[in-house]
Amino acid sequence: MRILVVSINVAAWGGSEELWKTLALKGLQTGNEVMVSVFEHTSLNQNITELIEKGGILHQRPLPSYFKEQPFFRRAISELKFQLGMDKTSLDWKAVQSWKPEAVVISSGETFDHYLHHQSYLINYCKKNRIPYYLISQRNWEWGIDMENGFRESRKRLIEDSQGIFFVSYQNYKMACMQLAMAIPNARIIQNPLKVNLNIHQPYPQSIIPKMAYVARLQASIKGQDLVLQALSAPSFRALGFELTFFGSGPDEKHLKDLIEYYGLGKKVFFGGHVADVSQIWQSHHLLVLCSLAEGTPLSLIEAMASGRSALVSPVGDSSYWLANYGYVTASQSVENIQLAFMQALNDFQNWETLGQLCKRRVLEKRNPDEVEELLECLLGNRNLENTGLDPEEFLSKMMN
Repeated sequence: MRILVVSINVAAWGGSEELWKTLALKGLQTGNEVMVSVFEHTSLNQNITELIEKGGILHQRPLPSYFKEQPFFRRAISELKFQLGMDKTSLDWKAVQSWKPEAVVISSGETFDHYLHHQSYLINYCKKNRIPYYLISQRNWEWGIDMENGFRESRKRLIEDSQGIFFVSYQNYKMACMQLAMAIPNARIIQNPLKVNLNIHQPYPQSIIPKMAYVARLQASIKGQDLVLQALSAPSFRALGFELTFFGSGPDEKHLKDLIEYYGLGKKVFFGGHVADVSQIWQSHHLLVLCSLAEGTPLSLIEAMASGRSALVSPVGDSSYWLANYGYVTASQSVENIQLAFMQALNDFQNWETLGQLCKRRVLEKRNPDEVEELLECLLGNRNLENTGLDPEEFLSKMMN
């Protein structure tokens, strides 16, 4: 079968890409043809290169105008095309049209992306040619999303016409129902694949200094690193011994470095860059920190738990469902509540190892390692949607028991 995998995440790569990448690789391994459609960045990410080397066909599209990390003239051209309604034409999809996909899966970094709507060319192409299309939502905003009626009605149609929509988070699903004021009967909960080996024991670091790792894209408007720095600048933390390292890359690296200098945190907060093998992080760090403003189910959280580490997280997406009572959840994203959670965690340092062991057990008990295979079987028509992933309420029940 010819499977088209489309990513509409404007970032060159992120945790949200791991699911569709694994799906594409498994599709190729089982003898299917796979075309991957991504936005055209200056250079190809190594994960895209890997897919091409293993037989995948690459299709690239111009970045949308709202992506600021591109030359101005490209933004201007993209905006002009959008204003002229050219996103509803085959202009950027001719290679896909010639290839004639038989199934389409569209992965979005956000549940309601401005790039894709029910009149987009790809959606109309699928409907006209009776090609089943599936949606994957990796994150939803729990506040601050401004929907006009036209936007809302378009996304209702987009979901209703799909064969199914896969959420990686129950909370994201519930928010979508509220945002659209509708039930979503074709919704399923599915999990992202991990980049750590669950069968390997990661020894707990013996350092007497609490070492925390903030594993996330350096994009404060979503990942909240700036709020954490403000929280840690309080006088109550000056005498406490701890280290916090930001792992990752992103557009706010300079701003975060400026904040560290401004708050005088240079002896406590560091940068570790992008680390391809996340298990290396947990060889020397005791606790994950992730005070995001929006999430699905953060891959960095599940990988930390799978490595035997607990976490301090904000109550967005499904982070608190997964962490349960085995870590620290801020009451909100306010600086004051982040400070309270950090103080609680640092005072409880002697229990982090035990909490980490409980976290790993929870991941082993709650995860289904075969869900990507199930998704592929669904795309191939060999498995019903109802037997792929979990019904949202069934998933919630599993997490609460």
